[in-house]
Amino acid sequence: MEVSPFPRDLARTQVKFKRSEATRPKTGPSQQLALECADATFRSPHGSDAPMLNRQTIRNPVEVEGIALHSGESVRLRLVPAEPGVGVFFVRTDRGNAEIPARLEFQAPSFYSTVLRNGEESVGTVEHLMAAVSALLVDDLRIELDGPEVPILDGSARPFVELIHSAGLVEQPAKREYLTLTRPIRLTDENKRIAAYPCREFRVTYGIDFDHPLLGHQELSVSLWNANAFAEKLAPARTFTFEKDVEALRGRGLALGGSLDNAIVLGDDGILNDQELRFPDEFVRHKILDLTGDLSLVGRAVRAHVVAYRAGHDMHLRLARAILQARDSWYLAPWSEEAPSREAPAQA
Repeated sequence: MEVSPFPRDLARTQVKFKRSEATRPKTGPSQQLALECADATFRSPHGSDAPMLNRQTIRNPVEVEGIALHSGESVRLRLVPAEPGVGVFFVRTDRGNAEIPARLEFQAPSFYSTVLRNGEESVGTVEHLMAAVSALLVDDLRIELDGPEVPILDGSARPFVELIHSAGLVEQPAKREYLTLTRPIRLTDENKRIAAYPCREFRVTYGIDFDHPLLGHQELSVSLWNANAFAEKLAPARTFTFEKDVEALRGRGLALGGSLDNAIVLGDDGILNDQELRFPDEFVRHKILDLTGDLSLVGRAVRAHVVAYRAGHDMHLRLARAILQARDSWYLAPWSEEAPSREAPAQA
């Protein structure tokens, strides 16, 4: 694994994959990486007419109950408004109200999902919920659950988006600070790559390659600076697995709650689900959804363009950790329309 700034000055540029067909033959990452600046189309996260500069929480408590993907247990999850500045944190109501902050320093090693641990208590499969929370710019939130894992629901983030929308959002009396990247950071691990570039918005470009006729090579580049973009383009994308891997997963005590109702299951030639795909490239969209949730563990809204190829939870979390460790490569400041500079503003 390598962590380093790119040698060229990309303070005002982004790297963008050329969009390809969902079933393009596996040829590796796109060779046409164009340097582009999004200045001409940039808008604030809430629209330029009335940007929401303050932190947000939900207006009313809401709850949902469902099956946990890996443990197979029924779990009740409740979202509760939180005070400004406390951030997002989980509360295990079945374990003496133990609190587990949704921050990277509490991330624990795991297989196939993102797990947080504080002492003896943990909460698993947080990525879909955290993607919705961060994309909808919910800065402060108490998440109560009476089991060890966030319920999988339909395998996407859409139910969580709908839950947050039903709760409503309320502005907090505190400014939101964005983590604004000023220098590129790159990670490589054999044929897996992920990087973050300075950008005026939060954008993700992702490429996947699978030796499967339905997946093959898929690439997508999408701006997630507006909450509606996440809700429409990514939130409905479901998690997926391969039929040949299911028994092995269950032998390790995983995917015990998995079914065709909460995951896309791929056989040798196609999907086993009765439902059709929600998008032709639903698989890469779900990867971007996962990345959004994993990157949220930096604990701040991020201004950067993340470019990933054949990455997964481990690479996502390594990038988040590398960003936090490269303290001279970013600064915290309230939102503005200024493009990121290589120097932190005087007040930061």
